Amino acid sequence: MKIRCLTLATTASVLALGCISASAQQVTGTPGSPTATTTIDGKLLPPPPPEFGGVINERASESKAWWAPRVVPPKGAPNVLLIMTDDQGFGAPSTFGGVIPTPAMDRIAAQGLRYTNFHSTSLCSPTRAALITGRNHHSVGFGVVGEISTGFPGYDSIIPIEKGTIGTTLKANGYATSWFGKNHNTPSYQSSQAGPFNQWPNGMGFEYFYGFVGGDASQWQPNLFRNTTAIYPFQDNPSWNLTTAMADEAIQHVKQLKEIAPDKPFFVYYVPGGTHAPHHPTPDWIKKISDMHLFDQGWNKLRETIFANQKRLGIMPDHARLTPWPKELPQWDSIGELEKKLFIKQADVYGAYLAYTDHEIGRVIQAVEDLGELNNTLIIYIGGDNGASAEGMINGTPNEFTTFNGVPVPVKAQYLWYPFWGSDKTFPHFAAPWAWAMDTPFKWVKQVPSHFGGTAQGVAMSWPGHINDVGGIRRQFHHVIDIAPTILEATGISQPDTIDGIKQSPMEGVSMAYTWDKANANAETAHTTQYFEMLGNRAIYHDGWVAATTPITLPWELSSAPPPDVITGYKWELYNVREDLTQFDDLAAKMPEKVKELQAVFDVEAKKYNVLPLDNTTLARWNTPRPSLTAGQTVFTYSGELTGVPASAAPSILNKSYTITAEVEIPKGGAEGMIVTEGGRFGGYGLLLSKGVAGVRRGKPVFLYNLLNLKRTIWSGPELSAGKHTIVFDFKSDGPGLGKGGTGVLSVDAKEVDRKSIEHGTPITFPEDETFDVGQDTRTGVAMLEYRYDPPFKFTGKINKLTFKLGPELKNPAQAKAELGPMPAPEPDPIEQSKSQKPSANIGKK
Repeated sequence: MKIRCLTLATTASVLALGCISASAQQVTGTPGSPTATTTIDGKLLPPPPPEFGGVINERASESKAWWAPRVVPPKGAPNVLLIMTDDQGFGAPSTFGGVIPTPAMDRIAAQGLRYTNFHSTSLCSPTRAALITGRNHHSVGFGVVGEISTGFPGYDSIIPIEKGTIGTTLKANGYATSWFGKNHNTPSYQSSQAGPFNQWPNGMGFEYFYGFVGGDASQWQPNLFRNTTAIYPFQDNPSWNLTTAMADEAIQHVKQLKEIAPDKPFFVYYVPGGTHAPHHPTPDWIKKISDMHLFDQGWNKLRETIFANQKRLGIMPDHARLTPWPKELPQWDSIGELEKKLFIKQADVYGAYLAYTDHEIGRVIQAVEDLGELNNTLIIYIGGDNGASAEGMINGTPNEFTTFNGVPVPVKAQYLWYPFWGSDKTFPHFAAPWAWAMDTPFKWVKQVPSHFGGTAQGVAMSWPGHINDVGGIRRQFHHVIDIAPTILEATGISQPDTIDGIKQSPMEGVSMAYTWDKANANAETAHTTQYFEMLGNRAIYHDGWVAATTPITLPWELSSAPPPDVITGYKWELYNVREDLTQFDDLAAKMPEKVKELQAVFDVEAKKYNVLPLDNTTLARWNTPRPSLTAGQTVFTYSGELTGVPASAAPSILNKSYTITAEVEIPKGGAEGMIVTEGGRFGGYGLLLSKGVAGVRRGKPVFLYNLLNLKRTIWSGPELSAGKHTIVFDFKSDGPGLGKGGTGVLSVDAKEVDRKSIEHGTPITFPEDETFDVGQDTRTGVAMLEYRYDPPFKFTGKINKLTFKLGPELKNPAQAKAELGPMPAPEPDPIEQSKSQKPSANIGKK
C-alpha cells in the first residue's frame, strides 16, 4: 500500500510515517510582527502578497505597522542533500558490489536503504533534466544531450516554463537552494556571458551556483562559474582540483547558512564531475588505488568478482545470472602484455577518481553531521547519471576529444602519456571493456537505454528517524523522475499549480516514500510503466516486463554508416524482469504477442511525452544549426580583452575557410602574449606574440594550430618593432568534408611571412571545457614545446581591433569518417618526458 503523506489530516500521524503534512497553514509569532512566519499552500508560486493587515492614517503616530509573515517550509521539513555522481556504472562502487571503495555511499546505505532497481535515461543531461523536474526527459526538452539538440519540443534542450524545477518549488516555500558541480542543462547556445540566464541554475530556482557548464570539464583547469561569472582559482595553483574545491565550497556555504539562519532548511544539489572523463584524481589517490591492485586480473575476472560480491551483499538474489560478455569486445586473455599494462593504468586512475569523488562527498556529509543537522537531513546519493561510459573507444584515450572527433589513439601512442595519466597533461578515458565490467551484472553501457547496463543506478537513501529499516534493500522499480516527488512528499510541500502565472503540468514520477516503511519492503512498485529512448534505441517497462530494441550502433564507435530505418530497422527483445533481473533470457521468439503488446504501450508513451520524431543519427546532429547568438554571423569584431566565451558564442573556424586580422600596437621594448585563442592543450588554435627565451625570439607573431594534441602546425614571422602592426592569418580549406586540411598564410603589414599546408583539420569540436579568449589564455595553452607559454599569458601590447571573417560551411556529415582518413601519430611532450621515467623502458613489464 502506498503512503500518500500529503493527504493525511494530522501532522502527528504523518510524522510517524516519515513525511510532513501540507494540509494546514502553520503560522508562528504574532501576525503582522517582524518575527511572524507562515507556510503556504504552494499552489501559486510565488505566493500572492497578503493584504496589508495594519492601519494607515494621515499620521504615523495614529497608524499601525504590519509586516507580511516570512514564508517558511512546514514544521519538521528536513534539509535535503541530493547527490549524484557521473558515468559511474551500477557495479563500480563497493556499496553495490564493486571493488572500488566508496565509504561515503556505504555510510548512507548503512544508515538507510539501498535501491537496486532504480533507473536513469542512459545519458547525462537528459537524466539531470528529469531529476530536477520530476518529468521525463523528452517532456522537458532533453531527449538527447544538449550538445546535439535539435529543433523539436522533445529535443531542443530547453526546460519549458510550465515544467518548473524542484529548486523553484523549494525556494518559493522557504528553502535555501544551491547547486554545486556539473550543470549540463543550460542550452549550449545560451551558455555565454550574454545570457539569457533563465536556463542557468540561478534561473531554475537555485539561489547559488558553483560549478561548470557542459558535459565535462578538466578538474585541474575547469570552465568554472560562481553563479554566472567565470572564475579562475586554479591559476598559479597547480595542486588545485575542483573535486576538493567543490566540497570546500559546499561545506562553507552550508556552514555559513546555518550560522546565519539556523532554522532555515537547505536544499543542496551536489553533482560532481566524477567519474565522467577526464578522469582527474589527485596523485595520492592514484597511488592509493594502484597499490590495491584491484584491476590486475582484467575486466572478465572483475565482472565475476563484482557479481559474487553482489550476491553476497544481497544486491542480486541467488537466482540472478551474469549476462554474457559481448563478442564485440576483447576477452582479457586475448590481449597482449603491452595492452594489459596500459589498461590496468587506465582502470587504476578511474578507480582513484571514483574513490576520491566519494571521499569528498563524505566530507560534505560529515560537515552536515558536524553542524548537528544529520538527523534532520534527507540524503539521496545516486550512483551515476547513466551507466559506465565506453566513450574512450576500444583502447581508451589520453584525450577524450579524440573520441568526439572520431579518432582512435593506438596503444603504443598512448604510452607517451602513461606516466602522466590522470594529470592535467591528459584528458583521459578508459577502454570500453572496463565500462561493460563496471555495469555488472547487466548488458551494455552509457548511451544505451534499452538495457539496464545503460540505465541501472545504485541509490542509497537515508533520513534518520524516518527511514527506520536501516541497511535494508529495496527492489521496487523506480526511475529518476521519482526523486522530485519523493522530496516534495518528505518536505510536506505540494507541487504548484502555477509558477510565475504559468499553469504547471503534473510531475510524471511517483514518490518513493512508501518504500521507507519496513512493512512495505516487498510492496509492489508504484511506478508501473516507464519508457526509455535515446538516439533511436528504445525500451518499455510495464508491469514487470521489458521490451527493448537490440542496439545497432556501438557506443564506443562514432559510426559514419547510414543508420537503419528508425522504426522498422530494429530487432526487439523481451524480458520478464520480475524473475530475470539482469535481462539474461530473451523471450521474444517465444512470446511475440507480448512483444507487440509492449510495443503498443511504448507508442502510447512516446506520443504522450514528446519522444517523436524518433531520430537515430548521432554524428550528424553535433553541428546542427541552433539559435545561438552567432547564428548566421560571418564577421566578428573585438578589441581589448575578453575571456571565457563558450564555443556557441564564438566564431567557429571548423570546416571552413577563414581570415583572422589583428590590428595591434606594440610598446617600446616589445610585447608578448596571446592575441586570440580557442581550445588549449587538447586541441585548438592561438594567434600570439612569442614569449621567447631570455629575451631572444620574443615578440614574434605566431599562429599555432593544435590538432587534438596529435600534431601542432606553426606559422611564424619576424619580431615586431614598436608601433602599429596588422597581423593576418588567412586559411583556405580543402573542403568540402569534415576534417579537411588546407593552406594557411601568415602576413604582417601586408607582407607574407609564412605559408604552410595541413593535411587534417579538427572535424567536430574543440574541447568543450575550453573557451574563446581575447588578450589572454585562461586555461591550458595550445603550445607544446616550441613557443610554449604559461597561461594566462596576457598580451602586453594593445589590441585595437580583432576581426574574424568566416567562409561558408564546407562539411558533409554523412561522409565524416571517410573524410578523416588516417590521422597523425601523437606528439610527445619533450619537457614532461624529461621529468619522468621514459615509459618505453617498462612497456610490457608487469
